[in-house]
Amino acid sequence: MPTFRTTLPPEGKHMGFSLKRTPATSGLQATVTAEDLLVCDTHFWHGRTTPCERTVNDEGGTIDDSPCQACREKIPFRTHCYVSAFDAKKQEHFIFECTTHAAKPLAEYRDTVGTIRGCIFRATRPKGTPNGQVAIETATADLKKGHLPPAPSVMLALAVIWRIPMPGLQIAHEKADENLGADGYAVRRPHVRTKNDRLKTMREQEDNASEPLTMAEILAGNGHAKTEKATA
Repeated sequence: MPTFRTTLPPEGKHMGFSLKRTPATSGLQATVTAEDLLVCDTHFWHGRTTPCERTVNDEGGTIDDSPCQACREKIPFRTHCYVSAFDAKKQEHFIFECTTHAAKPLAEYRDTVGTIRGCIFRATRPKGTPNGQVAIETATADLKKGHLPPAPSVMLALAVIWRIPMPGLQIAHEKADENLGADGYAVRRPHVRTKNDRLKTMREQEDNASEPLTMAEILAGNGHAKTEKATA
């Protein structure tokens, strides 16, 4: 039986993952839980961040920009990198966003070690301004000394944060690797693509609100996302 109550949950309690960017002055330190970087182009369109839906090649070059309405309206895009990360002090699992330039130390760590899972990073803005350039320093965590939670599907978490209706997504998962990682977790890489024809139809309806999610879809998509507060 469900357990009902009359009090609201404490502020900040939610099922999903929040999106974090580097603060202007305090910096941010966490341990990466993802196996690899996730790169995506985004537009700031209609007052919020939305992913670019144009078709690109492996290097990010445009093949066809007609599927993306923001591109058709000549809205510029920016390329960002995303990883899931765990703050041991706050016991918080979140999605970290940075520019591709800032992410170079993470890419170099991956190229050297073979994965970024277990990479401790500290991200700061040396100039102390909200939009200042981000600098990232990396180190290696000893995964045998502490528990590092399994990585969420960063793609699905971003889909929820960006409010992409689940019916407008095509999701497929590779089989988990036979060999477990150093901390005992198998790698299972999800692939998420937008179904542009479906999204186009949904957006052209008079009521273009997102279709309701089933509980399974909410859990698979990492729950409810926090509203984005940062602008950099």
